[in-house]
Amino acid sequence: MHERLPVRATVVLGVVTIVGFGVWFYGYGVLLEPIREDTGWSEATLSSVYGVSLLGAGALATLVGRLLHRQGSRLVYTVGAAITLPAYLVLATSTSEATFAVVGVIAGSTTGALGYYAAVHTVIAQLVGAEHRAGAITTNTLWGAFASPIFLPLLAWMVLGVGWRSTLQAAGFTVAAMFLLAAVVVPDSRGDDGAAPSMRALFVAAARDRVVLALLTTTLAGGLVTSVLFLYQVPVMVAAGLTLGVASGLAGARGFLQLAGRIPMPWLIRRLGSRTTLRLAHLVAGVSCVLLPLAGTLTVAVVFAVVAGISIGALIPAESIFSADAIPGSSLGVVLGASALTRGVGAAVGPVVAGTLSSVTGSRTPALLLAAAVAVAAAWIVPIVREQLPTEGHG
Repeated sequence: MHERLPVRATVVLGVVTIVGFGVWFYGYGVLLEPIREDTGWSEATLSSVYGVSLLGAGALATLVGRLLHRQGSRLVYTVGAAITLPAYLVLATSTSEATFAVVGVIAGSTTGALGYYAAVHTVIAQLVGAEHRAGAITTNTLWGAFASPIFLPLLAWMVLGVGWRSTLQAAGFTVAAMFLLAAVVVPDSRGDDGAAPSMRALFVAAARDRVVLALLTTTLAGGLVTSVLFLYQVPVMVAAGLTLGVASGLAGARGFLQLAGRIPMPWLIRRLGSRTTLRLAHLVAGVSCVLLPLAGTLTVAVVFAVVAGISIGALIPAESIFSADAIPGSSLGVVLGASALTRGVGAAVGPVVAGTLSSVTGSRTPALLLAAAVAVAAAWIVPIVREQLPTEGHG
């Protein structure tokens, strides 16, 4: 284990995060309409591919976390490259809606399982000592904040220039190249504990561990709250009185302001501890839900953008750092993967519940107030102490 994350690993894992989030998490939305117009495939199918792939990424991340501990990052990222490249190439040449749907889920799930924070932060946690872990994880999330500003305009430019099929082919080569680069450059992050419990033992133990259950509940709540905010930030500000251009600009600024929640993270962890920092991130996210319906003036809207940006920016690194502090090393990869899954479930459930409630009440404010209540509950649930998972039952 390194005292600090080597510079080359910091850079490569940062680029992996940018590519992972940029190509699929943000980039798929750019491709949606060009694919639909070119093929005539239903928007319901194309949207479902995205939603299922996010859930698939979370589910696969649980297995990836386990493999990172048992087999090391070198093998895992090499296999990931071998899966993603042909998946994207098949996706780009698909002429069948069903083929596109199946292969799209494979491509998106694999990209997310290895390129999103669950896997990358597991690698960091296995490479870096506890004293410098918060700084290393926070630094990685700073890289991730540039995924949207880089890939949204880049993919839009490519689609206009060469079409969606060539864009997907280029995306596949990019993802595979970054995974191979991680396999070659990043020190192999095999877990230190050679007597790690089996996957089955970990899941059984996790189901009985109040700290793990509480942590997964908070990540589900975080996914729900942030998805509702992302869904409603622009339409609610417009309905409150702002123009579409101003509301969209403030929403973009909100995304950039996530850096303000991530840069001071190591200082906050040192001063407040990871648990208090995570609780504050949830509480401030709840405040942003309350502010949004009031954002009919520029002043309040700017305050909303700042508060929401800081809270959402702080939430993910605070979750990862708290998990690394609270969960045994042999279980961390699985727990971070399970957290990604529950966050995806929350992100899928949030818009459905919010949309239903808004349709029934005729207003989006009740949905946002419900999201605020969920954020407060999540802050309250964050556990105090860890109950160790067993280390018996190998397999």
